[in-house]
Amino acid sequence: MGGYGGASGRVKDKCYYDTGGHKVKDRNAVAIGDYYIKQGKYVAFLKEIPDENRADMSVEGVHVEVKGMSSPKPGQVAKNLKKGFIQVDADNKRHSKETHRPGTVVILSKYNSLEEAKIVVKAGYDEAVRKGYVTGNVKLFHNGVMYDIT
Repeated sequence: MGGYGGASGRVKDKCYYDTGGHKVKDRNAVAIGDYYIKQGKYVAFLKEIPDENRADMSVEGVHVEVKGMSSPKPGQVAKNLKKGFIQVDADNKRHSKETHRPGTVVILSKYNSLEEAKIVVKAGYDEAVRKGYVTGNVKLFHNGVMYDIT
């Protein structure tokens, strides 16, 4: 339940369900999940557990957290990366160490231009690295295209 492959055929007016059988309401997570599914990846939207850190989804076994961003402040990007990796790493700890893979935080760009997004997100990423927040991969999703920041 909650897993979708490249041929899931999500129909308009239908929704995705998480691993607990609940409708996925996070539009940012759905946008990134759709992207990965269209790439032929297997996506499982993870059930939210109150008062626990969880990533938004697992993409072929890699935990992925999505953060929508429009802040012009690199410091805010760094804070969101810190929180995102806390969520991703919490999900890794639920499984044996042999299965751990570096997780991913995707910044879903709500910036006006790709140039602005890349400048702000890269500066925030650099700050997050300096502060030791980054434990995996960071990607920027802007206008339907995924960019690797790491």
